[in-house]
Amino acid sequence: MSKPIRVLLVDDDEDDYLIIRNFIQKIHDSPFTLEWTADVSEAANIITAEDHDVYLIDYRLGEANGLELLGRFDLVQRPEPFIILTGAGDERVERRAMRMGVADYLVKGTLDSELLSRVLHYALQRKRIEAQRVEQLMEINRSKDEFIALASHQLRTPATAVKQYVGMILEGYAGDITPEQKRFLQSAYDSNERQIQVVNDILRVAKLDLKKIVLKKQDVNMSKLIESIIHDLMSHFNNRDQHVQFDKPAEAISVPVDSEYIRMAIGNIIDNASKYTPEGKKIHITLRQSSANKVEIIVEDEGVGISPEGINKLFKKFSRVENPLSVKVGGTGLGLYWANEVIELHGGQITVSSVVDEGTTFVICLPAESSHANATQQTAASLQE
Repeated sequence: MSKPIRVLLVDDDEDDYLIIRNFIQKIHDSPFTLEWTADVSEAANIITAEDHDVYLIDYRLGEANGLELLGRFDLVQRPEPFIILTGAGDERVERRAMRMGVADYLVKGTLDSELLSRVLHYALQRKRIEAQRVEQLMEINRSKDEFIALASHQLRTPATAVKQYVGMILEGYAGDITPEQKRFLQSAYDSNERQIQVVNDILRVAKLDLKKIVLKKQDVNMSKLIESIIHDLMSHFNNRDQHVQFDKPAEAISVPVDSEYIRMAIGNIIDNASKYTPEGKKIHITLRQSSANKVEIIVEDEGVGISPEGINKLFKKFSRVENPLSVKVGGTGLGLYWANEVIELHGGQITVSSVVDEGTTFVICLPAESSHANATQQTAASLQE
């Protein structure tokens, strides 16, 4: 015998409950069982528990209404269908309900057991089809990510070999070369270097999307880490005649992070600031302890700035913001996406503020306490209790 389909009715009128119950009882070989609540707060708790298969919600619920109740939930993400019941049809209410993700909208005066049965079955079937479609899309996405990771790996291997051999020729290991030959080889070397960077960006993002990144956290001196990043990027700053100022606290700040990943994430933010700052301008980096358990790295530039619309798509995959330097800079649109994902993996976040033609400020906020430290504090607190 198949498991009964549990239906929850939220309605403040007991007569309506009795009518709906009678309709369900008249359904031939009814697979439905009906439960009822007239209390909105209780209904919210029951819906949160996700113990039912279908929800029938009356629009009029005393001083509240059914859409206000459903507004507390993301109906699109829920696996169960929600159906609104109303005493009289209202196109505006119906449109609002459908935009929220309600499966159907029924006028009580038109209901009978046959219509109710059909609506319940169709709503359940649509949700099943939606779930299958989502699973299929997720599988396609997983296959795509695996293909990108494999293809990128296969591209990087020969590109790395090309880099090594061209580099050896430039260094004179194959004999003397003319200035013109050197110029051509240097151009090939630089182009190959850009290709390797693109492949590396795609590989890193594919690894993220496939959930294959495992953080190896340890306490890291953030002042030394940022100084090392600035040192590695100094040739870029010098080529662009940019002045870099780093303000750090007198006492060392150690943060539990995966040094390799956090280094690349912060490096991406600082390098991005340099790329979109005109020559001769300044980049200001600040490290500070913003609270007992939060550390902030602030990267301010005097660059071209970002519009509000640009900020909204800044951390999206393959997204690039158009500005006066974007054509010159180039890029894949993956660096900031990757940096944001890595910061979030560490339990942190990146916020951005910007004024067009004046500059942009990135604030990276990271938890300052390790899980070990938190566990020690929790143990100590429990012992005190």
